[in-house]
Amino acid sequence: MPVVDGPLEPGTPCWADLLADDLPRARDFYGSLLGWSFDDARTEGAPVVARLGGRPVAALLGKDPGDPGQRTAWTVHLATDDVDAAAARATAAGGVLFLGPTDVPGIGRLAVGADPAGAAYGLLQVPVPGGGAETTAVADNADPDHAESTRPAEPGMLCWAESMSRDYAASLDFYAAVLGYRWREIGADGFRYSAASTTRDASEDGTDSAGDGPAVAGVGAIPTEAPADVPSHWMAYFAVADCDAAVARVVALGGAAVREPFDSPYGRIALVAGPQGETFSVLQAGERAPAQHA
Repeated sequence: MPVVDGPLEPGTPCWADLLADDLPRARDFYGSLLGWSFDDARTEGAPVVARLGGRPVAALLGKDPGDPGQRTAWTVHLATDDVDAAAARATAAGGVLFLGPTDVPGIGRLAVGADPAGAAYGLLQVPVPGGGAETTAVADNADPDHAESTRPAEPGMLCWAESMSRDYAASLDFYAAVLGYRWREIGADGFRYSAASTTRDASEDGTDSAGDGPAVAGVGAIPTEAPADVPSHWMAYFAVADCDAAVARVVALGGAAVREPFDSPYGRIALVAGPQGETFSVLQAGERAPAQHA
């Protein structure tokens, strides 16, 4: 999945941050696993920006001791050119906001909330001069008109994101309303999954409502056989050079393999957990970019 330098279309997953109890432990884990280095927080309580080869790729945040409802988890942020307007659309579409539009030093102007199915997500205004989203955003396919601005996602970078939902129809409607997603249903064998393309791919007469453009994200229905305590959520995928080696490294560093490596049409994938319980996926990309839940 190529990385796009510069402005992005609304809806493109462009950033991820981890809310954790133990920031030093999280730094050690992700630094060893994904090769990240870290900036020192600008002020106490501020995000710790992770870098890969000097490029900002993610952030770590400490939990608020005064908020016992916070849980250790990755939050995927979706690009918007106007976070205030997107946040207003989100509340009008039935979502809730945990954090209204706010300027965060070192990252940009963002908001965090949950969709009507309960999945937490973020909105990040791009481009962000000097900020992470301007140089680390991801997209599914290189735009032939802007080929010079794209390159394959490097190991350690966010390379795909998808929402797994307890209310599939509500999630599709919500993200279409907030970010203009155009959906293409690609599920099979009773599994419901849709790939999202952005408004950039619309024809002049708007006839591509089926979402025929390159996919940037996905929404899938949580299978009925999944444990009842699995909530709606966004899943972050990070690129790795060797999926099996990455999973072995996760375990050696105190994490766990939630689902062992398996092959998909889009590469070799594993679902893992960090040492503080947060789940994420690692992807060794194949010939096709990831565009569906495997």
